[in-house]
Amino acid sequence: MLKKSPYIIYSESTPNPAVMKFVSNKVLASEAKEYLNINETAKSTLIRKLFTFPFVKEIFISNNYISIKKHESVDWMDITNQLRILIQESLNNNIIIYANDNSKKSKKKSINKKSKIMIQIDQILDQYIRPGIHMDGGDIELVSFNDGILKVFLKGACSGCPSSQMTLKNGIETLLKDKLPEQINEVIAINY
Repeated sequence: MLKKSPYIIYSESTPNPAVMKFVSNKVLASEAKEYLNINETAKSTLIRKLFTFPFVKEIFISNNYISIKKHESVDWMDITNQLRILIQESLNNNIIIYANDNSKKSKKKSINKKSKIMIQIDQILDQYIRPGIHMDGGDIELVSFNDGILKVFLKGACSGCPSSQMTLKNGIETLLKDKLPEQINEVIAINY
C-alpha cells in the first residue's frame, strides 16, 4: 500500500510587504479565490482558521499557494512560522481548505460570455502577465472594457502592493497596447 505524501509548506515573501505567500508541494485549489473577511468563509475550513488570527486581514488562494495579507500591527518575523505550521498541520490532518460555493460557478459561466476583445485580453494576460503575478502571490481579474479603457481588479499580493501601479502601467498597459494596437487606451485598477 502506497503511503500518501504529506503536504509541505514553505513561506515566500512577495513584492507587497503586507503579504506573505505560503507555497505547497501539492495542488490546493482548482480555481483562485479571494476572502476579504471571516464572514466569507465556511465553518471548519482552513481559511476560517486562518482568519481567527487577529493579524490576518485578507486571504487569497490559488493553485499551490495561499497569500495572506496582515495588519500593520505585527511583523512577519513574529507570525510567519506560526501560520506556516498551522497551514501544514491542517492540510496533513485533512482539514478542508474552503467549502465549494455554487454561486462562484454561476459567476464563472457568465465570465465565459465575454466579448471577443475581453477574450483576447484574457488570453494575453494568461500568456504574458499572470504567470509572473502568480509567482508574486496575486492575480488580476478583468472587470470591464469600454471605449478603450480596461478596468481590472487586483487580487492577493497585488492588491495594495506599492509596485502594482507601476506594473499596471509599465507592464500590463504597455503590453496590451502593443498586442492590441489602437484598441487599448488605458488600464485602470478599480481597487488601487
